Amino acid sequence: MLKTLNALLIAAMFGAAAYTYDIKHEAELLEAEVAKVDRKISLEKETISLLEADWTLLEQPGRLQQLVDIYAGELQLKPISPDQIVEPDELPAPSALPLSVPIPQDGRIAYNTGRSHP
Repeated sequence: MLKTLNALLIAAMFGAAAYTYDIKHEAELLEAEVAKVDRKISLEKETISLLEADWTLLEQPGRLQQLVDIYAGELQLKPISPDQIVEPDELPAPSALPLSVPIPQDGRIAYNTGRSHP
């Protein structure tokens, strides 16, 4: 009886050790995956920072004025006049939408062709 109990306890110990090793291995894999995602996030943040710096450089007023001066004849740019700016209520009204056609109970749609039916 004692030998059977010892054998069961040793088997349980080996099972627990194998289960612990499996959990540790999965945790290491997940940790490597998290580190990989963190590296990607860091790279994306650095890329965003570089793009923002590039955008800031490109939109400098002095640089834009130089481009306007260089391409003025080709683009024929003119300053905006105050009458070009309109308020939303000054915009043309949208075209009228067609009225919805009621569908009869039998599911057939009647089209008005302009002819009278007897």
